[in-house]
Amino acid sequence: MSEQINTPKLRFPEFRDEWESKEFKDIIKINSGKDYKHLNIGKYPVYGTGGYMLSVSDYLYKNDAIGIGRKGTINKPYLLKGPFWTVDTLFYCTPLANNDLSFLLTLFRKVNWKKYDESTGVPSLSKVTISKIKCKVPIISEQEKIGTFFSKLDRQIELEEQKLEKLEEQKKGYMQKIFSQELRFKDENGNDHPEWGENTLGEITNITTGSLDANAMVANGKYKFFTCARETYQIDNYAFDTEALLISGNGANVGYIHHYKGKFNAYQRTYVLDRIETNIYFLKYYLEKNLIKRIYSEKRDGNTPYITRSTLYDMEINIPISNQEQQKIGDFFKKVDELIEIQCSKVELLKERKKGFLQKMFV
Repeated sequence: MSEQINTPKLRFPEFRDEWESKEFKDIIKINSGKDYKHLNIGKYPVYGTGGYMLSVSDYLYKNDAIGIGRKGTINKPYLLKGPFWTVDTLFYCTPLANNDLSFLLTLFRKVNWKKYDESTGVPSLSKVTISKIKCKVPIISEQEKIGTFFSKLDRQIELEEQKLEKLEEQKKGYMQKIFSQELRFKDENGNDHPEWGENTLGEITNITTGSLDANAMVANGKYKFFTCARETYQIDNYAFDTEALLISGNGANVGYIHHYKGKFNAYQRTYVLDRIETNIYFLKYYLEKNLIKRIYSEKRDGNTPYITRSTLYDMEINIPISNQEQQKIGDFFKKVDELIEIQCSKVELLKERKKGFLQKMFV
């Protein structure tokens, strides 16, 4: 039998002691939430498995704690800022003596909670199940140091995610103002560009679809293969050699738009727009702003939304007469997307870094 490892691979240099084997019942108290409907509206937050719900006139617990779902969403523990109330589908867990809340929250987030699901229907956890989960923990001073480290890292991730959300909201705002013509670019002399014209999409582009099944993809293929997913795949043969916009025709990503130039192939429900007579980036962002609204306006009750050829072919497009204005708009949104992509990468890098620390700093 292999010897049990009782110290993490990476730790703060002042600590040498082995971590102790315990169960969750040794380090936390698991408390049940309660119904809040008898309470008046007030200042104390009520939390459920999905987060904040409303504020009421009383609280169950005055200090910070860890929320973990009893039923429903059981795999997303989060910090509850006290004082608070929790509903009966959310346990709130409080640290026992000589245990640090921030450390315990990080420990909770390491657990594969779905493994402990006790139901074949709605995911469920019990106090007994949680209390018996085995873990290894250090002395309180090391817990505090680890807890502070991950709290700071979580805060850094949160701030970068807020920057990302702000960029995405700014993009939406610019799309609304630019494509409604509330905000216009000037020409090189500072003068207004001509008014926009109107065409149908079928008048300014060639619209076809791919012809393959979605499972035609192969590993390590030579060419891009576009389906109705956001991800792209590979294939060994191509049917198109052009610059195009590729639009998901159905499924969860209906209306999602890829831009690609080169040789590729496509799924039979993926629409291929090429030989485009406007600036291709202008058209991409115009469709990104307006196509989903058109798709859902055609959706029948109970039906999954999907695109027909007429959805695209007959769609009215307002287009700047000036090619220069088209290009300015396309270039502007390209730069915004580049900033969003850079910010996405920052967030993902921090999350990957956190995963690495979690693996190395816990036993």
